[in-house]
Amino acid sequence: MRISRLFLITALVLAAGSATAQPYPSKPIRFIVGFSAGSSIDVASRVILEEVRKKTGAVIVVENRPGALGSIATGVVVKAAPDGYTLMPSSSATHSSGPQLMKAVPYDPLKDFTQLAAIFRFDLLLMVSPNQPYKTVADLVAEGKKHPGKLNYGYGSATGQVAASAFSRAAGIETQGVAYKGQPLALNDLMGGQVNFVMVDVAATVPLVNSGKLLALGIASDKRSTIMPTVPTLAELGIKDVELSGWVGIAGPAGMFPEVVTWWTNQVTQALAQKEVVDRLHGMGLEPVTSGLSGEAFAQYVRQQYDVWGRHIRAAGIKPE
Repeated sequence: MRISRLFLITALVLAAGSATAQPYPSKPIRFIVGFSAGSSIDVASRVILEEVRKKTGAVIVVENRPGALGSIATGVVVKAAPDGYTLMPSSSATHSSGPQLMKAVPYDPLKDFTQLAAIFRFDLLLMVSPNQPYKTVADLVAEGKKHPGKLNYGYGSATGQVAASAFSRAAGIETQGVAYKGQPLALNDLMGGQVNFVMVDVAATVPLVNSGKLLALGIASDKRSTIMPTVPTLAELGIKDVELSGWVGIAGPAGMFPEVVTWWTNQVTQALAQKEVVDRLHGMGLEPVTSGLSGEAFAQYVRQQYDVWGRHIRAAGIKPE
């Protein structure tokens, strides 16, 4: 009888051990996006995830939970188990600027996450509607100085808010911000005349600029975009110290299992080595990060960007809300 009981206990322990030792991934992975479907972060993330699906057979379910500068989705990931089955796109919105724009932040952007790998970076464009009277940055600035407080800008992300505020400060004009749940909504109202300008990433504007629905007046970067090389930098136009670039990567909760971290860094690196993936991201106005920025190196980059965006937020006088 004792031998039978011992045999049963041993069998149960071995069965439990084999269950916990299942190779990753052994069940669907939730990928929580804090921005609306169709936004550049959403679409570009899906490009990488689709490549991972094709190569590994992993089941990855994308959930869009926009709002509150991405903190709604981020709050879900923070509370998840560090087993690699709940991930998110970390970004300059959720980990550089957003946390410094809210009084009550439900997470620590530097301590509560495992940063896996960078995917792409993007430049920010100053956009206006062709139906408005100003066709150049000089026109927009002149209007702002003639009517202080009259101009307003739309933003659907924290990066857009900070960049627009930084532009206003550098140009010496007083403007008002209007928040939206995602960049597409802000751009729709820009085309409709409800807001005067928007600072938005290149990826969200390429088709709108090419079709003549929007005008790109300048770019907030230290050099011209390879996607829109004819658009001058704001510095070229006399608006100094607005050199900001957005970034997006993949992250999970703090303390993720090392083998899962390695799995994802390898998958992202391999996906970004595919020419068709790079071409698709370029076609969206994004600059793929093909330099292997992953693991601790990526974590250091995130910390550095937190400081950069914080400096611009303080200089622009933006108060946490």
